[in-house]
Amino acid sequence: MRSTSKIEWELALDKAFQGMYQTIDAEQLKKLQQAYLDMFLLLNKKCQKIGIKPMMVAGTLIGSLRHNGYIPWDDDIDLVLPRSDYEKFKIAMKDDDDFFIIDPAQNRSSIHKMLKIQSKSLTLFDVMGEGFSKKKYLYLDMLPIDYVSDNNLKNKVVGSLFKILDLSYSSSRCFKKYSPHLSYMATKSKELKGNLFIRKCIGLPSYLIGPHRVFQLMERLLKSTKNGKGMTIAYGVKGYFGEIVPQKVFLPEEKYWFEIDYFYGPNDANAYLTNRYGDYMKLPPKEEQVERHIRLRDDWENKIR
Repeated sequence: MRSTSKIEWELALDKAFQGMYQTIDAEQLKKLQQAYLDMFLLLNKKCQKIGIKPMMVAGTLIGSLRHNGYIPWDDDIDLVLPRSDYEKFKIAMKDDDDFFIIDPAQNRSSIHKMLKIQSKSLTLFDVMGEGFSKKKYLYLDMLPIDYVSDNNLKNKVVGSLFKILDLSYSSSRCFKKYSPHLSYMATKSKELKGNLFIRKCIGLPSYLIGPHRVFQLMERLLKSTKNGKGMTIAYGVKGYFGEIVPQKVFLPEEKYWFEIDYFYGPNDANAYLTNRYGDYMKLPPKEEQVERHIRLRDDWENKIR
């Protein structure tokens, strides 16, 4: 079954739904990249004062090694912290002057898995101008890196339980309460309608219990292992088991050049990226060298046909 988000982005290009989304052109993309870089620089200074080292991962790290900065068609910055520093970061940044920390374990309206480090002043409108949201503030994503147990049985139990909870939690966002635009789009797409039906069945337990409570259970599972020879970014694209690498791949942190300065990343960037992407230095086909640079409009309900 295809992911709900992939179906959504394909439908967003359909004439029937184009009015619901705002397209980002090349010039606006550059502005967005610069805005995120400025946020990253400010965040990095704050982290230095706290005594922690946020690491670049995923597309940001590929961009660093392959392009000395952003992947040309990418528009965000991917960051992680070891669990102990991640928890320390949440406490230290609780009343920060520049950023508002949105923790899905505490925020009942959040249906994300990562910490949202949201600007208190900068909106999409501020960066890209007319047509873009004055209500949506720019944010950086932060994920924790957790230890995995050296006990193979415990690791399998924790990982399997986490996978079940994660699937239900992720699927709960398909309910109209969290994604009303998807419910509307499903009235015109049989594939999306079928996809949402299955997702809602899977996500119903989380929806009834409360997604934030399910997320708290997921966090307790991940934090149950305090040390080990392996580590994982459980909320990463490849999931708990797919993201597991030896601890020495991440720690101690190493510095890499990104755009205008050196920033921290995994100790062995090659090992991390190879595990996640394979041949990460090889450029994707031309037709794939594009990000889905669209944003749902605040007034999408007034734009539907």
